Parts: sequence; structure tokens; C-alpha cells
Amino acid sequence: MAVAGAILALANGGSGAVGAETPHSRGETLFENRCARCHGLGGDGGDGLAPPLVGVLGRTIASRSDYVYSTALKARGGVWSAGTLDQYIANPQAFAPGADMEINSPDPAEREAIIAYLATLK
Repeated sequence: MAVAGAILALANGGSGAVGAETPHSRGETLFENRCARCHGLGGDGGDGLAPPLVGVLGRTIASRSDYVYSTALKARGGVWSAGTLDQYIANPQAFAPGADMEINSPDPAEREAIIAYLATLK
């Protein structure tokens, strides 16, 4: 039993806290479960259903030349910051009525975790 606990502790970065979840790991898990189907694992754009999200923070909204954005998102303008991403993920249609993204995340803690993960994608 002690060996299993040691293995789990090592799997958790040696923290000793079995089942401990960092904000990054929670955000990554949420992203994989909710966003990766369209945005690709690791935010690489996958099959082109949605734009790649690598380097999204600080990027001009609807600015990638390798993706065709909705007219609504292009008209929105601005820069993707933690705040604008939070608004968009909370309710894409309120942020840019007519945007292609239909999935939202009403839970602020989940949005915060997803955005923290996106910040690591460079």
C-alpha cells in the first residue's frame, strides 16, 4: 500500500498530495473535455473546426490568417485578454452576436482555469 501511495505522490509531481489538482491541470482537463473537439488538443486548431488557440492571449481578435472567422467576431475588434476571453467563453453570443461558437461555460471558476491553461499555450 505504501508503494502505491509513493507512486501516486510521484505522479503528482512529488507533492505528496494524492489527487491534488493545480489550476493549470484543471484548466487543461476542462479544455480537453470541452474545447479540444473543435480547437484541437493543445489548442493547435485540430481539424480546422475552430481557430488555433496557441498564443491567443494578447492576439488581436479574429486575426489569424489561417482561419475564416465569422463576420460578427471580426466586427467585434479588440485584443484577446483574460477579460475578453472570460466574456466570450461565458456567452459567445452576447460577446459577438452571430459568432460561430455556440458552446459556453457559465461557471466563472471553470473559465478562469481554462484561461489559465490557455495562457500556457505559446
